[in-house]
Amino acid sequence: MNEVSLTAIMIFHFDAAITMIQDILDHDLVKRKELHEILRYKEKDSESIQEERLWKVLQGFLIRSVPSEYPPELRGPDVPKD
Repeated sequence: MNEVSLTAIMIFHFDAAITMIQDILDHDLVKRKELHEILRYKEKDSESIQEERLWKVLQGFLIRSVPSEYPPELRGPDVPKD
């Protein structure tokens, strides 16, 4: 049996998280406001700047999925400005 590296496992989980959040948002499987509040809490509860940035990145999926619900200053350059 081949051993799977820790790096490969980490990348697999990152990829899975991206796929899951995109599918969840595409199919309206959660309350977006609730998810946003949870992600903001996780961001504020972070123990490092890297962890904080990770939670901000996940918030970006929400902002990108419904940009009209968020002020323009929160939207990145890849999100339409209306």
